Amino acid sequence: MHDEVLRLEESIRLLLKYLGEDAERPDLRDTPRRFLQAMSELTRGLREPAPEIVFFSLDGKERPGPVMIEDISAASLCEHHLLPIIMRVSVAYVPGDRVPGLSKVIRLVRWAAARPILQERFTEWLADLLAERLGARSVSVRVCGIHMCAFLRGVVDEHHKMITQAKRGEIDIMPGCKCPAFR
Repeated sequence: MHDEVLRLEESIRLLLKYLGEDAERPDLRDTPRRFLQAMSELTRGLREPAPEIVFFSLDGKERPGPVMIEDISAASLCEHHLLPIIMRVSVAYVPGDRVPGLSKVIRLVRWAAARPILQERFTEWLADLLAERLGARSVSVRVCGIHMCAFLRGVVDEHHKMITQAKRGEIDIMPGCKCPAFR
């Protein structure tokens, strides 16, 4: 593994040189290592297991209505450019026989986002994942993303917001979310 990391760091030095930089100047000397660490953090969902969900039992008489968790902050990478996507994810679900802990739902969303994605596919997959892992009777997901590939390059539109939605089962509400802001 150590040899592989050294080869990757050398590849990043070559990339810096290709871009016209001096990879040996003091401020860039540690950039290859830091870049690999950042990419590892942004894609940890590919290597780490999904977080365990802690559930709390209902007494059998309770039949809770929809639960909403809005504006979960998450970050991902565009699978086409490997540039960041800054997201807010909102989830609504109707619990089954038991209810999950709030923090575990947030952790599951962040774990799911920690990989290269296509937002449209991610939203559908997240709805399936949440329905399965939460044992929910129904699930609704809304994702609002700002894609750095459109913000910084190409069309260069700092005002765009991409909103995707997915629904599983019979649920009457679609959660809202505030899109991230860079103003």
